[in-house]
Amino acid sequence: MEVRKMKRIGKKLMYMALSLFVIFQVYLFIRFYWIVSCFIPTYSMAPTLLGGDYIIVSMQIPGRRIMNSDSGRLLVHRLKGQREVQRNDVVVFNFPYAEDKEKMIISMNTFYCKRCVGVPGDTCRWCEATGMREVYLPKIGDVLRIDSCNYEHYYKCIEYETGKKMSLKMGQVYLEDSLLESFRFNHKYYFMRGDNFNHSYDSRGWGILPDDFILGVGQMIWFSKDEVTNRISWNRIFRRIE
Repeated sequence: MEVRKMKRIGKKLMYMALSLFVIFQVYLFIRFYWIVSCFIPTYSMAPTLLGGDYIIVSMQIPGRRIMNSDSGRLLVHRLKGQREVQRNDVVVFNFPYAEDKEKMIISMNTFYCKRCVGVPGDTCRWCEATGMREVYLPKIGDVLRIDSCNYEHYYKCIEYETGKKMSLKMGQVYLEDSLLESFRFNHKYYFMRGDNFNHSYDSRGWGILPDDFILGVGQMIWFSKDEVTNRISWNRIFRRIE
């Protein structure tokens, strides 16, 4: 009897271990191919997202990124996704200037969440204290004239794409030692803005965003805790992000 009992216990433990292994494998598959969870620490996306929200982000919409290093440069390949990032999508992305304010770097430690208000081919306009500003968002294959008027909008993008340093001397643009009059872009660029636009650090301040930096599109708030009262915000849980 004791031997049979031990065998039954052994089988149960084996089935439990196998079940846990399968669940863990499913979790890893979902984690690396479909969705991730992100925490919202600020109110730059209020009232859509509040500090203390935890959101589900779909990597499947834009496609999961595969990163490789080549001669010290990080190369990004994106698997086929469900669709392109669209206007009004709430997007989670690597903040380009977390490590260097003058150079775009994909930092895996700093993510921002903003709303996409401009897609490749759009011209975005916004108002500042000095007046109206505008920027064209390049598509793949676009050839743009680069001069002293639009240098500030594009020089960091061109440096990211080429890995070379740009400069502006006597009203002329140089890519390292070569005079640059035009440039063919090899990436798609987006304009990101916080819903709480008067209290948001976004593309109006730091510039346009290359497609390589996009992690995914926000889908749902799966958990939320009020940062003031430290209580669970039940009315926000399972709310769809729109």
